[in-house]
Amino acid sequence: MTNALTSKSSVPRWAKSSATKIMRWLPPDQRSRGVRSPHFWMIAALMVVLTLLYYAGHTPLDQFGGFFSLAYPHDIHRTLFLFPIVYATVAFRGWGALITSFLFLCVVLPRPFVCNPPYAAPLLRPLIFVLVTAFIGWLAAALINQVEKEEKTRAFLEEAYQDLRKYDQRLREDQAQLIQAEKLTSLGQMAAAIAHEINNPLAGVLVYTQLLTRKITDDKFSKELALGYLSKMETELTRSAKLVRNLLDFARQSSPTLSEVNLNDVVNRALNLAAHSAELQHIQVIKELDPSLPKLRADFDQLQQVCTNLILNAIQAMPEGGRLSLRTSVSDGQLKVEVQDTGVGISPENMSKLFTPFFTTKGKGKGVGLGLAVAHGIVQRHHGRIEVQSKEGEGSTFIICLPLHYEEKS
Repeated sequence: MTNALTSKSSVPRWAKSSATKIMRWLPPDQRSRGVRSPHFWMIAALMVVLTLLYYAGHTPLDQFGGFFSLAYPHDIHRTLFLFPIVYATVAFRGWGALITSFLFLCVVLPRPFVCNPPYAAPLLRPLIFVLVTAFIGWLAAALINQVEKEEKTRAFLEEAYQDLRKYDQRLREDQAQLIQAEKLTSLGQMAAAIAHEINNPLAGVLVYTQLLTRKITDDKFSKELALGYLSKMETELTRSAKLVRNLLDFARQSSPTLSEVNLNDVVNRALNLAAHSAELQHIQVIKELDPSLPKLRADFDQLQQVCTNLILNAIQAMPEGGRLSLRTSVSDGQLKVEVQDTGVGISPENMSKLFTPFFTTKGKGKGVGLGLAVAHGIVQRHHGRIEVQSKEGEGSTFIICLPLHYEEKS
């Protein structure tokens, strides 16, 4: 940050370095203090002393000769006024340079007229000196102002950067606590969902077991009644087994077994498994499968599981019938599968929860919210992604995007 600020400055490096060193031991801007500043009186004293020295040749000091005589070069006397002018520039910035230069002009202008004999161009030479010193003072003031401004900006940015770094560190400690809390919350929700979903069918099995035991004990046992109870027990146990299988699929997250796969075959196989459900709900199926699709290196069974899940979800979203559209395409090095329905759609507040384990909008007993989570994990392990477009009341479109040149890592 500091280097970037320095590189953009138009002031030469040597000038900035000199100005910075001067500012370290000379006073800050004294304009607000005015005559109350001790530097004001020091500059005034310097101006008085140099004025007396400038006119020393017209006083009894002339008898000492040398530096105090009229014969001594006036240009050297005038040059000495640079000291209070520069001092005023540093202490009072631009106004100090202008006012001190004006006083310098008032000091040097009378000299040519009291000299005897007067020298050539009596007004030009002092005016040139005044203009040169005023210009030097103005440049020094501009340089000091810019350096001071950059120093303040640099200090401000440093302080802001330190505050930002502390804030970022605090956020990281908080972005970590929240993640841990979210993990614990998700774990609690998962445990509660598993307990609820498994407890219900097991409770049913327990009830039928007790009933069957009671019938046998009371000698009221019949084959038809026993088969009925066993059938209901089988249904409940099958439901539990399906839940456990889904949990294992979600937890195992096995790496894909890659082979040459035709994505159209995957979609057709998945549709065959769900065709009967679509027919029962009077759903029109439209297939727009690109026959020129290149083959993909992927796990056929895992992709079929993903497509089957999305197709069944689409069918369940159209309980009163509708239209199911399946499309495949290739673009930008990616193969795409689109599963589009004209069903109930997804509400905006549920869009961000779609792939959360155990989140479901289906009725009780129709799902546990693992299908999309499992599908999302499979697609991610194929280095792809699932995109969702939905409008409540109009339908949804799930798009599977898979890289064409995905290779298994060793």
